[in-house]
Amino acid sequence: MDTLKRKDSPVKDGPAKRRKKPNNGIKKPTSAYLYFVSDYRMVLKKKGKEINRVQEVAKLCGAAWKSMTLEEKAPYTAKYTSDRARYLKEKEALDKRMGKDPTKPKRPQTGYFFFLAEFRKEMAGKTLEEGEKIPSLAGEKWRDMTTERRKIYDQMVEQDKLRYEKEMNEWRSNQPEQTKEPPAKKKQVVVEKPESSDEDDDDDDSDDDDSDDDDKSDEDSD
Repeated sequence: MDTLKRKDSPVKDGPAKRRKKPNNGIKKPTSAYLYFVSDYRMVLKKKGKEINRVQEVAKLCGAAWKSMTLEEKAPYTAKYTSDRARYLKEKEALDKRMGKDPTKPKRPQTGYFFFLAEFRKEMAGKTLEEGEKIPSLAGEKWRDMTTERRKIYDQMVEQDKLRYEKEMNEWRSNQPEQTKEPPAKKKQVVVEKPESSDEDDDDDDSDDDDSDDDDKSDEDSD
């Protein structure tokens, strides 16, 4: 019987797709911009504008937000700050219930996420064309970036790794008992037992609590 040849999968040079995390039931903080949009939609409605046209409303809101001074944005920024404090408090309580340590340092970021943070700031207040989204535009720009340009973000990654190492050493020194690894379990070899065992492996999943959980909501809409 001839074996079927599998075609090699094309290698994608873009950022790896992030694994979607399960919803922990805590509402993420609303950005200052979205608080503003909620108010400004009512202003547009009073002026007789058709607020059901999403793209048109988005352009009007984006232009109005961009023209506002820091003082004018202050009430919305205050609402975001308050809502973020609520989110962090609820998240910390949840982490404690789940046995997670909120004082544990954040894991190092990837080069792409350093770039994405810069890109979001660069795009703040800009009006996107219909169907465009910040992550998609960022991914395209990242794929087209030269190796020389990416070195900037590679350096950021190395610096962040050093930061993480230092903070983890400090964290371990303050919690020596929690950082001791349990003795490795010996594998039991079952001889002459053709039936499949119903016992599950006792391997624990690694803790993948990275810094994405602490992401700040952007103050500007995508």
